[in-house]
Amino acid sequence: MKTRVRFAPSPTGYLHIGSARTALFNWFYARHTGGEFILRIEDTDLERSKQEFLDEILDSLKWLGLNYDNELILQSKRLDIYRKKAKELLDKGLAYEAEGEIKDKEGNIIKDSKRITQKAIIFKVPQNKTIRINDLVHGAIDIDSSTIKDQVMIKSDGFPTYNFACVIDDADMGITTVIRGDDHISNTPKQLIFYEAFGYKAPEFGHVPLILGKDRSRMSKRHGATSIREYRQAGYLPQAMVNFISLLGWAPGGNREVLSIDEIIKEFDIRNVKSVNAVFDIEKLNWMNGQYINQLDSKDFLSLLLPELKSKGWVNDSTDKDWLLKVAVLFKERARTLTDFFAWADYMFSEEIKYEDEAVKKRLKKPGALDILKSARAKFNKLETFNAALAESSCRELAEELKIKAADIIHPVRVAVSGRMMGPGLFELLDVLGRDKVLKRLEQAEKLV
Repeated sequence: MKTRVRFAPSPTGYLHIGSARTALFNWFYARHTGGEFILRIEDTDLERSKQEFLDEILDSLKWLGLNYDNELILQSKRLDIYRKKAKELLDKGLAYEAEGEIKDKEGNIIKDSKRITQKAIIFKVPQNKTIRINDLVHGAIDIDSSTIKDQVMIKSDGFPTYNFACVIDDADMGITTVIRGDDHISNTPKQLIFYEAFGYKAPEFGHVPLILGKDRSRMSKRHGATSIREYRQAGYLPQAMVNFISLLGWAPGGNREVLSIDEIIKEFDIRNVKSVNAVFDIEKLNWMNGQYINQLDSKDFLSLLLPELKSKGWVNDSTDKDWLLKVAVLFKERARTLTDFFAWADYMFSEEIKYEDEAVKKRLKKPGALDILKSARAKFNKLETFNAALAESSCRELAEELKIKAADIIHPVRVAVSGRMMGPGLFELLDVLGRDKVLKRLEQAEKLV
């Protein structure tokens, strides 16, 4: 039987890292088995469901490269189906009607009688029965049905409950495997009783452990960004995010970490997902994103930077593209995110630069720094051609003349032309800046000494 999995987010917020992992694990499993990945939107919470969240979820899935194999399904368009299926169980004597109360998300009763349009339909849970989940991740899990209270299927506002609608949808859509978070383990026995009541074949279930912060608490805003949208805005690459998230609870053989999507698909099996909680390590993500940036063709790297460069007003359509490519190459190896580039390379695009106080104090206020800057400027000014190799030989010649180390020249010159103590290789930096800008900045720095 062909594998069919589904991802079923609610459009009540942006796509969370945990939800993105659920989507990825489903997508990987579908592609690994030659099956289908179905996308369903669970939007029956009309108060909290927003179009902006749905748009963002779809956009984030597309950014991650997760294509789905169906026409988009909205639960809000299937309300008549849920009511019809609930009535089937009611007519069979497996359910009963009751006066309902409408509650808000905090559990408070809403007294507006206009919201109560009908009696709630409630399923009678069989008692003294063992419900077994043969979990693909955790193994067998047994639950006593007497611990489960009767289950509301249709609320008195006419809308279905999560556990009921979920079963009807998964059965209608032929879902063979349900992969979702550990927080749904308590829902699974409630859903299995509906599968049995309707005579449906239940899918396999695999519950993936939680993602924790480095302090081993559940990942939240205090650990940093939690949505895919935020990481995208922060300059992470989609292929790096996919690779990193795939390793949150799963690992290939051979201690490999940087894998292409095709490699992950080839090796991924939900049965190999670990049953312990995964830890989100931002430093590992930064390292991995840096690996992917380094693998980019320099022209592709520049194309990713251009929209923001233009938005900041640093470049326009008349800016020399060859020079821009040199700037991109200069910083690409050091950048771990795209935003690193903008934080580090701003001085490449300005006429006047801002000097870090510590850099001025440590490098430019040092005895002899003024003479070094003046001498370096004179050397550079005399060169017939200005490039990295000749700039380096000039500095080393000057070091011999002044009987000092080359580093004693390199450090103040770096601060003079960039305002900072750290950055790309100095001589490559001087080359890309060009002689005119270098001379002007050395002169500017001399006034600070």
